[in-house]
Amino acid sequence: MITETKEMSAVDYFKAKLQFETTPHELSSALEKKSVFLVDVRDSESYKKEHITGSMNIPFADIVSNLSKLPKDKTIVLYCWNITCALAPKAALMLAEKGFKVQELVGGIAEWKSKGFSVGSSK
Repeated sequence: MITETKEMSAVDYFKAKLQFETTPHELSSALEKKSVFLVDVRDSESYKKEHITGSMNIPFADIVSNLSKLPKDKTIVLYCWNITCALAPKAALMLAEKGFKVQELVGGIAEWKSKGFSVGSSK
């Protein structure tokens, strides 16, 4: 079966990209306003060592079984380790397919820390 694909313009691509990504500075502001729900999709050991304060840890493999813990009325921002980690965008896709509003923190916790924002731990 051959399917036609519609080519996306650069304008459409970057509009979509900006709509579904957030930066550390934008996230910091949104967290202060309590306008987003932050989810760390890394494993629980990594989360315990360090995480963005105010985040909930739901490891990637457990996302679907924890849908009831996620709000439908807020944008869910997902993050993982760094720009090369694909867990956050994969989790965002899964949640978007279930009707959740989602964004990804560009660069994950590594970018968050590189911009001087603090992290907490659960030791």
